[in-house]
Amino acid sequence: MRTLNEGESAVDTVQIEERIRSVAKDTDGLIMKLDTLVNRIDTAKSNDNKELVEYYERQFAEASVEFMNGVETILDDWYALKGTPRPPADQEVMPPELLDEIHNTVVAIVQGASDGGTRTDRTKQTGKTSRIETASPRVEADRARQDTLEFEPQKDRKGPGGKVDVKG
Repeated sequence: MRTLNEGESAVDTVQIEERIRSVAKDTDGLIMKLDTLVNRIDTAKSNDNKELVEYYERQFAEASVEFMNGVETILDDWYALKGTPRPPADQEVMPPELLDEIHNTVVAIVQGASDGGTRTDRTKQTGKTSRIETASPRVEADRARQDTLEFEPQKDRKGPGGKVDVKG
């Protein structure tokens, strides 16, 4: 179990961990959405359908911004849990070891392990793995591109007759 820093309460830690769980779940869903959009862009390009390419590229850009906001929120919360201020972007250095530490912390929180157990220990105990625990942040984007997943466009983005509005 993590120790509390000066001025920090158990309630703060619980709230931060819950926010990380929620954002990680949303971010995981965005990885699937981005993957699907990449596949749709590729298909539209191979079919020489410029309107669909532009439509899916706009969707991809929007989802990418949402994804990066989630990543930034998780990083902010990780620093808060550590009790250290996050350095300014131009001074923040994230070597692979730090990324692994952040990833392992997020996985532990998502899986509800507050004892800091390892990913392998929890997988052996539960027999389950989730997308978020399968790869570090460095390789997750590459994996998202490789997976083939179905994604239904949001209903509010469809035009009359249930067709996708490619004109925006």
